[in-house]
Amino acid sequence: MRKAVIACPANRAVGLISVLLVLGAMVGFASPANALNQIRRTTPIVAGTVIASPTKTCTVGAVLVRNTVGAFASSVTAAVRYLVLAKHCAPAIGTTIRLGTRPIGIVTWISAVDDVELVQVPPEITSTQGCHGAHGCFGGDLIVPLASGRVVLGTPGGERAVPMKPAAIPGADERFCTSGGISGVNCRWMVETDRPGNWGDSAGQIAVTTGDRLPQRGDSGGPVVGQQGQLYGIIQRGGFGSYSNLMQYLPIEELFSQLNHEFDIAPL
Repeated sequence: MRKAVIACPANRAVGLISVLLVLGAMVGFASPANALNQIRRTTPIVAGTVIASPTKTCTVGAVLVRNTVGAFASSVTAAVRYLVLAKHCAPAIGTTIRLGTRPIGIVTWISAVDDVELVQVPPEITSTQGCHGAHGCFGGDLIVPLASGRVVLGTPGGERAVPMKPAAIPGADERFCTSGGISGVNCRWMVETDRPGNWGDSAGQIAVTTGDRLPQRGDSGGPVVGQQGQLYGIIQRGGFGSYSNLMQYLPIEELFSQLNHEFDIAPL
């Protein structure tokens, strides 16, 4: 469940500059997606949600929140969320990212060494006013984060957004999952220690699957997680031809290290 916060006008002056810059860049803000949309195409945005840049469709790998002191300077900044995406989805700072046709944030950080980036997503802010008889009327803002620390996984009732667990490393014989916005959920992945000699990339971790839901175009940046939702990494690329059962992912600790451990998985 997304948490709403009522903020009085006097408490909003501190720490809003970066959020306002993002809001200013997102012209033509549309109304929220309707209830008929699939779970991967509506708010709250979660790991596994399908988003779009001006040229590509990609999958959200994780929803993060800053853990630095300045992130809690106001109710608005505390409700800002950050989406982990593949860098090739939008390889330029300031690029607007959309959920359907709705602008939801802009790229604010790009890795210098890996195919990964962050998108800053400001909260939805709705002005409110309440009147209480002789006490008069009081105004404020209803502040709701647009993204949540959940991940789309398969359940007996179909795909659901379940709580994402803390970052971890898969066991040597563990079967773990990907949640691609296009291919769906595949929980038949295992760590592969032998990287093909002609793979063409020495980065990341290789995994192999016996499942039939192989990574597709649009899955890039999606989450690699344990069957209970532990965050293991971010999808970087799938294999082709005789390597179609292989995948390369970025271990999540490598991303957190590049971010100086200033981010955590967002709350629910």
